[in-house]
Amino acid sequence: MSQLKSSLIFDLYTGNQALTSIQQKMLERIELLVHDKRFKELEQFMGDTPDIEQLLIDYVLLDPTESYRWDLLIGYERLDRIEDYDRVNAFCRTAFSYHPDKPFYFALALYDMGWNDFEIDEEVIEVANRLIEVATPEVSALICLSVSKVLRHKEREYLQMAIERCPWAVQPYFSLGEQYSRYNPRLAKTYTEKGVAQLTLNFDDSGKSHVALKTGFNPITWKEDCCSDLLRMNMSWAEYQKYKRAIKSHR
Repeated sequence: MSQLKSSLIFDLYTGNQALTSIQQKMLERIELLVHDKRFKELEQFMGDTPDIEQLLIDYVLLDPTESYRWDLLIGYERLDRIEDYDRVNAFCRTAFSYHPDKPFYFALALYDMGWNDFEIDEEVIEVANRLIEVATPEVSALICLSVSKVLRHKEREYLQMAIERCPWAVQPYFSLGEQYSRYNPRLAKTYTEKGVAQLTLNFDDSGKSHVALKTGFNPITWKEDCCSDLLRMNMSWAEYQKYKRAIKSHR
C-alpha cells in the first residue's frame, strides 16, 4: 500500500452522522473563543475538557474537505500535554490526501517519520522534492530538514537546500554545524554562528524578543507557529545565550 495512503483516519475511526447536542455546545464554545481571540483560554479548554478529541474527529469526518477542521484536530493533538505523534502522523497524511494543495500537512507527517510504519520510499521522495519547490519557504525548509534526517547520504544536500529556500530558518544551520563537528570544527563553528546570527535579529540587548510570542493555541496561525517551533525560529533568550556561549568556547 502507498506510504501516503496507509494508516488514514478512516481506517482508524468511525464518526457519528451528526454532532450530538453536547458536542455542538463544545464546538460553539471553541468557535466563540477563536472569534474573541482568547487563545490561551481555548488551549486550556481543549486540554482540560473530556471528549474534545472525539468531537474534533467527528467534526472532521462530517466534512473532511474543510481544512479548518483538520487544523483544529491536528493542532489539538500537538498541544504540549497531549501530543500524540502516531495520530498526528495519520491525521496529517489523511488531511494531505484531501488537501494536496496544502504542503504543510505532508511536511508535518514527514517530520514524524516512523510512526504508523510511515517510511521514505520513492513515492514519498518524489512528492517531497516536488513540494520543496512550490511550498512556502518555511514549509519547504521543514520538508528538507525532515528528509535530511532520513537520507543520511544526502543529509548535507537537503540541509543546504533548506537554507537556500528559507535563510531565516535556524535549525538547518545548527544541523549542519552538528554534522561538520565530527570532522571539520571550523566549518561547524561557521554554520552555528550563522544560525545564531539569524536569532540575533529576534532580540534586543535586554533579551526582549521582537518576535510575537505564542499565547495559546490559535487554529488560524498554528501552522506558522508549528514551523517556527520546529525550525527553531522562536528560540528563547536562554537557549540563544547558550549557543552564543558555545561559540565563544570554541574560539
